[in-house]
Amino acid sequence: MKSFVMKTGACLLALCIGAISVMAQTEDEAVKAAMFLNGASSPEEIEEGEVERIQVIGKIRVNAPGRNARAILSEYQLATLEDYRRNSGDILSWEELALVDGFNKETVEALKPFLSLYSGSLPGAVDTAARKVHGNALVRVTDKNAGTKAKAEGRIWQVGLAARLKTWPDPNSHSGLDPESLTTNIDWTAHAEVNLGRWDIVLGDYNIRYGQGVGVWSGFSMTSLSTVGAFNRRATGITPVMSFLPSEHRGAAVEYRRGRVGVSAFADLNRIVGGHVSYVSLHSVSGLTVMSGLVSADCSINYKGVNVAGEVAAKGKAAFAGKGVASFKIGNTRLALHGRVLPTRFTGKKNGEYALAAGAEWKSPHWRQLAGKTGFGSSVPVHSLSLTADASLLPKPNIDPGRRQLRIYGIWQWQISGILALDARYTGRLRNYEPSRNDIRLDLKYNSGPWLSTVRIEGDYCDGRGLLGYLEGGYKTDNLSSYLRLTVFSTSGWSSRIYCYERDAPGSFLVPAYYGQGAVASFYGSLKTHITKAYRTKICFRSSYTIKPGKPSTWSNHLQLQVDF
Repeated sequence: MKSFVMKTGACLLALCIGAISVMAQTEDEAVKAAMFLNGASSPEEIEEGEVERIQVIGKIRVNAPGRNARAILSEYQLATLEDYRRNSGDILSWEELALVDGFNKETVEALKPFLSLYSGSLPGAVDTAARKVHGNALVRVTDKNAGTKAKAEGRIWQVGLAARLKTWPDPNSHSGLDPESLTTNIDWTAHAEVNLGRWDIVLGDYNIRYGQGVGVWSGFSMTSLSTVGAFNRRATGITPVMSFLPSEHRGAAVEYRRGRVGVSAFADLNRIVGGHVSYVSLHSVSGLTVMSGLVSADCSINYKGVNVAGEVAAKGKAAFAGKGVASFKIGNTRLALHGRVLPTRFTGKKNGEYALAAGAEWKSPHWRQLAGKTGFGSSVPVHSLSLTADASLLPKPNIDPGRRQLRIYGIWQWQISGILALDARYTGRLRNYEPSRNDIRLDLKYNSGPWLSTVRIEGDYCDGRGLLGYLEGGYKTDNLSSYLRLTVFSTSGWSSRIYCYERDAPGSFLVPAYYGQGAVASFYGSLKTHITKAYRTKICFRSSYTIKPGKPSTWSNHLQLQVDF
């Protein structure tokens, strides 16, 4: 074991020295957007469905947003966009968008890859031109499964279809790879949308997100409050699903909007029927949801940098739950408080949750210009600090009513120069019902033109010790991406496992758990080409090779083709 660790460590050190001149890393655009929208501090905290939801939306026209805009923009943001354009005309620059209520510089920087400022109007006027038909098709093949996705949308309609064929050995069979022992399953999802003026209709698979998630919030579950941005959820209403993950709602939904009032109704094949009424004012959003034995009321107020949001819900006469959030800014520091009451009799889970959380984020008033970048988003704060703490009681009625947990997250980001940055973070989970866990991670990043890479060292302790390190170097332009990574790890077992995000083709968000001892070498590449002005293709390929002492080495290969029109 000692010999293995020394050899892999020496190999990693040699690669670090050889590649130190081209070290940098940038997360995939969809991953970065998902992190921002959900207040996550790293890709390892994001649910797979969140990334897939963003990857398939395509470009959203800020000056003519359709229903797909709800994948990343809240009801309040869409209302303020409409109000701004009505008074001032179309938005023609990112700086102008950052001044609209509900947006700011951080929001625009995170979502810019998915937004378009296209406008066919003169300054001060509104573009009323019809949207052209466009869409995409995607085919994916791996050594484990094959999947296809296709989506097309036009002026008043949009359709999506995804299917995946999975084959694996039958767990009840002892015949290994004998074809007769293989089990096959098909995952699929489909939706159709129609917009008829004030009416929107969705048929097929969809998610529902209202309020703060106490009553209805399908498709995502935030398990940690690692940043202040995670304290408050961004409700997006009803959005279609185009993911291989199981859909929580499959049926029909309809929404009618007139002015600042919106009314929606939905019904699915699981016999869940409900409706929602919302009202959007200049500085607030409020709503009422009624569905299959549940009633909830929510409200969110945003005024001059102060945000207050809350939701209360009831199931029957004896099951109540609630959540409240307040955040405000003092100088360069944003403070937030959060509380939630989710009794077992309301959630139906094994344990309830009663929690209080507090957080603070500070950004240096001094900013650093990034090398090779100009214009909007080309500078960042020299220092950023974040600290959050979440204290919760997680009782299991009649079994263990005294279960307590304290989660602490500390993050420091230092932009050392225009090309070099350091990211350090501590995560602590202190529990009285199972071993506590402490995790420390350091990322050294360097960005010089198109050359990218990062060096990471991460260690944890939870009923044993774990250590992981990797070096990733790459090259990225608008049309070509290429990354090579070497990862080595050594943990004392499953309890000290370390999760580490691995770059993969769109639609396959990959965060494997590393445990035991071993090394992984992986390559990822993508190429975009323009067949004509109207058609664009993208080819993605990922291959990895895993070595674990005492176990057979394994290969994994993924190939994907995507066509946009």
